[in-house]
Amino acid sequence: MNNGKNLTKGRHNLTISPDIWSILSELKKIRNQSIGEIIEDAVKKLIKDEKLNTTYFKIMRSAQFCDPKENEEITKILDSLTEDDLEISSEYELHYKTH
Repeated sequence: MNNGKNLTKGRHNLTISPDIWSILSELKKIRNQSIGEIIEDAVKKLIKDEKLNTTYFKIMRSAQFCDPKENEEITKILDSLTEDDLEISSEYELHYKTH
C-alpha cells in the first residue's frame, strides 16, 4: 500500500466513542502526530498483522462503480485469492512492431 506520503488528503467525518477519542487525543500528544496519522498507521498495521491481501485494497480503492450483484461476485473472487495465487509463475516478454 502507498505509505500515505505525497497524497492529497481528504477531510472526513467519523463517529467514534468518547473513550477511543480520548485515547487518540493522548496518543496525538505522546507521538506528536495528528489523529489522522495515528489512524492511518493503525490501519496499515492491522492490514499487515492480519496478513490481509493488500492487492485487494488497492483494487477496491481505484475500482469503478458497479452494481451490487457484480460487486458481490468480484469481492467473492478477490476474497478467495491466496498468496500462492499472487506469485509469479511464468514471465513472458512481449514485443510489438510499429508500422
